Formats: sequence, C-alpha cells, structure tokens
Amino acid sequence: MLSAQVESLGEMRLVEKPIPVPNDDSLLIKVEACAICGSDVRIYRKGDARARYPIVIGHEIAGTVVQVGRKVTGFRAGDRVCAAPGHGCGECRYCRTGHSNVCIHPCPSIGYASDGGFAEYMVPPPNVVKLGFVNHIPPGVSSDHASMSELLACCLNAQENTPVREGDVVLIMGAGPAGCMMIELSQRKGAKKVLLTQRSRHRLEVAERFSPDRIIASAEEDLLYAVMDETEGVGADVIFVCAPSKDAQEQAFGLLAPRGRLNFFGGLPKDNCYITTNANMIHYKEFLVGGASSSLARQNREALELISTGQVHADRYITHTFPLQQITTAFETVENRMAIKVVVHPGERT
Repeated sequence: MLSAQVESLGEMRLVEKPIPVPNDDSLLIKVEACAICGSDVRIYRKGDARARYPIVIGHEIAGTVVQVGRKVTGFRAGDRVCAAPGHGCGECRYCRTGHSNVCIHPCPSIGYASDGGFAEYMVPPPNVVKLGFVNHIPPGVSSDHASMSELLACCLNAQENTPVREGDVVLIMGAGPAGCMMIELSQRKGAKKVLLTQRSRHRLEVAERFSPDRIIASAEEDLLYAVMDETEGVGADVIFVCAPSKDAQEQAFGLLAPRGRLNFFGGLPKDNCYITTNANMIHYKEFLVGGASSSLARQNREALELISTGQVHADRYITHTFPLQQITTAFETVENRMAIKVVVHPGERT
C-alpha cells in the first residue's frame, strides 16, 4: 500500500509498505478520507512529545472495514466507519469514569505513536476499538463529511467543559476550522452574539460563510474596543481560544465579562507554553478557566449524528481535496492559511 510517512522533523515522503494485519482485537480499515489537523502539521514540522518517528500521521479518518479481528464484535467487512485517536488505557480511574482523553497511562494513539490515516489502509490500536473510538458512519454521510467528525467531537468536548448558554455573547479567537465549528455550536446553543477574531483578514473572509455576528481583524482594529462595543462595556460571557497563540491566551483575560468562562482549546508549542496573567482578575471577577483535550468516544458518535442530521454543515468546512500522492501540496495549502479543511483521499491515485 502507499503511505505518507514522516521520517523526521520536516521530512515526509511517500513509501510503499505492507498492508497491516489486524490482531484478534482490532480491524483493518481501507481509508477513503483523512482530513489534515493542526496537530498533523505540528508533528510534521515541530515535533510532538506523543509522536514517534517514523510515523504515518493522520487521525481524522473515514473508511470501510475490510477485515475484523476474531474477538471484535459490532463490526463486519463492508461497514463504513470513522476512527478517532483515543489513547486511553481503559484501566485507570479516568478511563473507568469515562474520561479516557486524560488517561494517566496513555497507550499509543492513531497518528502519533500508531500509524494513522495518510495511507491506503490502517489498523487502529486495540484500545481504540475497545473504548469506542471506531464508530459507524450514518447512512447518507459521505466519507469526506464523516472525516469532519473527529474535530467536531473535540469542539463538543470544549463546549461541554465550557458551556455556552442561551443569551451569551461568545468570542472565538482563531478563525480556523475549530473556530468555525465553535460558531455553529454556539449558535445552536442559543448564543445572542458570536464574535470572531483573527489577525488574517483573508481567513476571516473565508469564515464568513458561518455567519458570525461580527468579524474582527485584530491586525486592523482594536480588539478590546470592538468586544466592549459589542457587549456594552462588559466583555464576552464565553471565550474559546482556538488559536495556538500565547498572546491570544493572555489577551483573553482582558476581554472576559465578570463570571465569564474561558476555554483554552488550542495547545501551545511545547517550547513556548507558559503565559503570564493577572491572577487577581480570576479571583475578583470569578472567571472560570478551563481547557479541552481531544474528545470522548460518545462525543464522536454525537458529532456523526450532528453531521448526519444537518445540525452541523460538514460541506462548509471542506475547501480543498487532494490524492495521497499530493500530500506535501495538501500540507502547504493548510500552512498558507488558504483553506478551512483539507481532505486527503488515500485511495485516489494520480
């Protein structure tokens, strides 16, 4: 099979590899669509403590089951499925209470330490199958659209940790795919206004298709003034920082209303991950500060349902598709910020 393998930082090449063979506790999936995530770019360009090299990256996966391990139930050859990168051990207290995303004894995760979806075939680790991170695609949902479910599940996790309530003013910092999904989810929860900010005017223009109430190009206008203008001088009730930006995380505290809720959705580079803030703001204004790491199995199922029922519009996110043989061009398209979501088709040869 053909696969795109990251050999070392900044070096990715197409290689022919044997089709993997699933053990009794896993299954073989023919990959039809795998979307590029910001984490894939990080593993490729900057490194990630969870990744090992060489590695086939890609974890937003949709495809068809080809072979089922002897001990696996609930699947058969021909089933259309999504595979998400669960890493829970299944045994620690966090896994046992349904929070395998913060497992304290993490197992290899798809696209990090176990080969992922930028290949014609892949085998999810047994723990991923056991914990419910391989899920059936609802009828009528294309593989491209289904591949949006993994990121959507992560956004659902963020909104569960940092809830949006009816009548809230929500500020989303970062107009990438996660930021756009936060717009749809916040509107669905009944937000009174959804504000979107990004330095890049072009990225904001692309994101206008999701109908935020106001877009704020922070390189061109004063973000603090704009937010206060939209909130009668109070600040946003909820802020999702979807950009992997230290400056954005620090700035968010000054944009939050009293008793506001702040979520750090975008992780920072491991070599620049400390921020400075006035802790008295958290104390006296009773801010609630949280984060969101990956997703839970049930959130992946919910994401597929939202896409299937049209409550989230998967088609609005996909701006570019590429065959696997053009993987470097696909990554360049993500990195130059010309796209929302880029989907790679491993089975499509040029």
